[in-house]
Amino acid sequence: MNIIQLTLLKNAGCAGGCKFCSLSVNSEVNRQIGASKEDFQHAYQLARQSNARLELVFPSVGANQREVINLIVERADVIRENRDIELAINPGICTQPGFYTELAQHGVNRYRNNLECSRRLFRELVPQRPLAQGDKLKSLAFAKVAGLKVDTGWLCGLGEEEADIQDIVELIHRASPDSITLNYFDPRESAETFNHTAPSRDIGLERLNQLRTAFPQAELTLGGAYEFWLGTDAIKPFRVDGVYMGRFLDHGLKAELMSSPQQMTALR
Repeated sequence: MNIIQLTLLKNAGCAGGCKFCSLSVNSEVNRQIGASKEDFQHAYQLARQSNARLELVFPSVGANQREVINLIVERADVIRENRDIELAINPGICTQPGFYTELAQHGVNRYRNNLECSRRLFRELVPQRPLAQGDKLKSLAFAKVAGLKVDTGWLCGLGEEEADIQDIVELIHRASPDSITLNYFDPRESAETFNHTAPSRDIGLERLNQLRTAFPQAELTLGGAYEFWLGTDAIKPFRVDGVYMGRFLDHGLKAELMSSPQQMTALR
């Protein structure tokens, strides 16, 4: 199951302060959430063409829940017209259970929140929000109770050691996800300089194998710098279920898919 992302936050970045993300800034940024009906419908069409689900992305720290719900309600007619496409949402952290109940009532099928890395690395690389992983776990739990499928992810290549690998696997087990994305850190996207693992196909395949062994029933998708380390010859043996196909709207700018829908479907 490939994934088309529709980014709904149009601004200069995110105030999360994550050292590994080029979108992070160290001060609050003005948010402008929105996408036209035409953009919304186009994203659905791309998803349909490429055997993908659609994921709505709000790349900010704790996107206001009312803004999120309002946008979903505004596009209710488009969601109804495209009920054959699974709709996921990545709105940041929210620890109010009613938010997820509303999402489910308005046609959202999945909630996504990446756990990113071990607790040690998270404290080092996200110093502004060292306790956020606990809230991420709460958010995933509330979403599951509301009947949503839950997705999370591991960002590898941050310089993790064996203890870090064991820790992120433990965190993912606690989330009990339906889908896990292995994101490989791309140094070109770093907000700050820090020690990391150079992108390596062999390490990437090892991390894939570790996830597949630990979570044999979960859907496994790929994101990040996978073009560096995962060729088409390795996808089928590792039973990867899909890939992130790039963002349809990238902070307000139209963006091209990394490959055509036909090419990305062929990877499966």
